[in-house]
Amino acid sequence: MSCASERSACGSTLLEVAIALGVMAVCGLGLMSTQLGLVRHAQLAAARERAVFAADAMAEAARAAGATPVAIDRWKALTASVVPDGRLTTSSAGGDASIASVSWAATPLGAASGSTAVSRVAPCLDVAAAAGRACVALAFLR
Repeated sequence: MSCASERSACGSTLLEVAIALGVMAVCGLGLMSTQLGLVRHAQLAAARERAVFAADAMAEAARAAGATPVAIDRWKALTASVVPDGRLTTSSAGGDASIASVSWAATPLGAASGSTAVSRVAPCLDVAAAAGRACVALAFLR
């Protein structure tokens, strides 16, 4: 088939291929963005999981029969290695109830994209977390 015989069909196939490649490139960029977002949120969930583990271990150490302040201080020291810049605190909530809270340096969600916005986290129970820090709190009975 020559361009002279069918003027309207000449070059349209190349245009269709270019449009298809453009659509495919946009879809690929969207897929990469989604994967990066999933990785960032998985890292946040992993940090939160480790912080809850440290708070739970602290609560178990405090609840154990004959728990010594040495065991409690040990978990406070280990918290810094479990989560980045981790700080474990306990406070009395009245009676036998206590609250173990862990705060850590929150990582920015948009670190890969150059954004400095820190992830939004829910505030802890009766614990004021400083700006740029995330926290979890766990209530327990002694």
